[in-house]
Amino acid sequence: MSGLPVYDAVLLPGADVEERSTRLSAWCAQFAPVEFTLRTGALYPHISLYMANFESARLGEACAALRRVGAATPEIPLEGGHFAANDQGMFELFYRKTAAVTRLQDHLLAALGPLRTGLRERDPVGRVLADHRLVAPPEARANLDRHGYDEIGGLFRPHITVTRFRERGREVPADLLPPPGSFDDVFRTLALCVMGEHGTCTEIVETVELGPAA
Repeated sequence: MSGLPVYDAVLLPGADVEERSTRLSAWCAQFAPVEFTLRTGALYPHISLYMANFESARLGEACAALRRVGAATPEIPLEGGHFAANDQGMFELFYRKTAAVTRLQDHLLAALGPLRTGLRERDPVGRVLADHRLVAPPEARANLDRHGYDEIGGLFRPHITVTRFRERGREVPADLLPPPGSFDDVFRTLALCVMGEHGTCTEIVETVELGPAA
């Protein structure tokens, strides 16, 4: 449904990984032209868990649902796995997927999914979702039809998008990159953010601190 603001339920990294992510994003802009650079307080490094349209009248319910999920969720350690750039220009740091982060996404889908309105107009790479779903692979189409978001289940690959290269498909030589393990973190902050272009998070609407590890 066009015109509605899009929100992203995300994990925010701690200060060290936030700083490393913004520094790497700035380096990418020196390496090649980019669409955006991550910036503290403006375009926040994050791991997306669920993107959805919420009407303003339901935003309070969405924030309350996020707080309930966060209050019941232990902090989530994640290990950096690898960097990759795709044919849409997105350059991303992928984390090793765990049962804990998958469970968190499942709980958010159950809590936030019933509050969403329609289908987002576009996905982070700019595709019109109403058209894309018609040609999407079966699992992605089923996720879009059921949840309004495709990166769920087998398609969920937790990652931080570092930037988007203007030259789609540009690769970054591995020997120029920091070790993925230097982005290991214990994620303690769940947030609901306003989503901007290219899947960026432009404003934090609500945060909740996750509990200590069980």
